Amino acid sequence: MRAFRDSAAALAALVALPVGVAALALRPAWREGWRERIGAEGFPAPGSVWVHGASVGEISAAARLIDRLRERGQRVVASTTTLAGREVMRRSRPDVPCQLAPLDHPWCAEAALARVAPAALVLIETELWPFWIAAARRRAISLILVSARLSDRSYPRYRRLRPLLHSTLGRFDAIGARTPIDRERFIELGADPSIVSVSGDLKLEIDEKPRASSEDLERALGAAPLFVAGSTHAGEEVAALDAFAAAERAGAPAILVIAPRRVERAGEVVEAAQQRGRIVRRRSALGAQPLRAGEVVVLDTLGELASLYARSAVAFVGGTLAPIGGHNVLEPVLARRPVIYGPHTQNVSHAVEILERCGAGRRVRNASELESAVLAALRDPEQARARGEAGWQALQLHRGSVDRAADLVLDTIAAAAGRRGS
Repeated sequence: MRAFRDSAAALAALVALPVGVAALALRPAWREGWRERIGAEGFPAPGSVWVHGASVGEISAAARLIDRLRERGQRVVASTTTLAGREVMRRSRPDVPCQLAPLDHPWCAEAALARVAPAALVLIETELWPFWIAAARRRAISLILVSARLSDRSYPRYRRLRPLLHSTLGRFDAIGARTPIDRERFIELGADPSIVSVSGDLKLEIDEKPRASSEDLERALGAAPLFVAGSTHAGEEVAALDAFAAAERAGAPAILVIAPRRVERAGEVVEAAQQRGRIVRRRSALGAQPLRAGEVVVLDTLGELASLYARSAVAFVGGTLAPIGGHNVLEPVLARRPVIYGPHTQNVSHAVEILERCGAGRRVRNASELESAVLAALRDPEQARARGEAGWQALQLHRGSVDRAADLVLDTIAAAAGRRGS
């Protein structure tokens, strides 16, 4: 079996090599962190807990778990799949080593695990990388999946892969599912029912101290109402600009902040706003002049969207008018603000259900309905605040997800240590 695995790995590496070389030549940005991705560079941290989240949203949620584990005396290291996720983690938790995750190839995974030598590997949501997981099992590293989710959209695809997933899920020591429905889905795909519990959703955990805006941003924002369009994709910025203009014509002027999901699209968003005659400033070059109603800010930095939601009168979360499936619709509500989203919310259906039940979330079908929803919130700020507060109260019911996940991780490590000692 070992010989077969090594032969298959060598063949895969041989086939992928020219493709990888061509990609690095054509896309210089991909060269950053390539040594981390092949497991040749990173942090040695024997006995630590290695926490991995795919990108910005996942690692931001995982940061709360990391904080709790460290409070309980556990050494923690982190990884993400994306450069943006790594940058956010390094900025928000500079004392927690964070690197890019290894490619899911046996050699890369083995090299990374040999270098780090963790006691446990904690994966967030649906990071089911079969070679990485198999390599961890061979090294007797405890495997834990927390905030584990299978969305309505992804579950049918995973069901078709059930024969392959069965062995991967069978390698986990513990799975903390987001909801009872997620628990049943993981069991259906082959997880041992005895190891699958409901620990909750890390993204639903209440943050009692929302991050404040930086001083220069706070000075620039002034007192005008703020409409924040966050995590937007192509087409959604235009819809937000049109809603902004409609509110202005109706006598409800505001400042518009657009935060594209990919910051490298900032220039494209600036151009779209300028074509509509707007005064536009990039966040990275705000200047000293306070913003005025009617102006547009394009967020071309990372890690500040949550603080801007906390300053908003109303927020729109992208990936929902565009057919993406939705991003973190809870982030504005965690700051006691109402949220608007489009029809495509498959990836965040559980969160949307909570928000619509309490009235904090409003679904719009198209750009025209977005205009109406934004205008209504700006015209009646008291009602908007009440909706945001109702959402925050509803999320109180989900408090404790971080503690339950931390308990699951530490209990699993202790059980493994007990087995080795017996």
